[in-house]
Amino acid sequence: MIQYKITDLPEIAIIGKEGLCTKEKNVVQDLWKQANSNFSDVADIGMKNTDGSYVGFWGAMSDETMSFMPWTDGFSRGLYLAGVEAYEDAPVPDGWTKWVMPARRYLVTEVTSESYKETFRNVIDTLIPDLGMKLAGAVCDFTDPSTGQNKLFFPVE
Repeated sequence: MIQYKITDLPEIAIIGKEGLCTKEKNVVQDLWKQANSNFSDVADIGMKNTDGSYVGFWGAMSDETMSFMPWTDGFSRGLYLAGVEAYEDAPVPDGWTKWVMPARRYLVTEVTSESYKETFRNVIDTLIPDLGMKLAGAVCDFTDPSTGQNKLFFPVE
């Protein structure tokens, strides 16, 4: 049984490196390499907790129309933004992109790199329908830097 929680989040601004993923070319790892190797560009504008640690790192996703709807082609084609959570009014350095994800209700579950694909499919194919819900947007990855824990955020209604 997948452990999950339902949470409502306000708009979230993310500044990161953007690219288009397809079945033929998944650019996610390349985007994270770009973001990590140039992190000093955004280190001062990333949102921080009171202890000075970053609030979080997002692998934000959207369909190609930037409507924050699910990826197409069997969840294999869409836009990905590898970045840090930031304040909405934060300036965007050259070569970086800012997205503001809409406020939404999410089904959230912890995930590991080894369990990612299986967890993703189980939540989409079984858990969400079993709860009488439907997927309402693109799924996003989240890493909590204070714990290193990775989570998947599934927009639901």
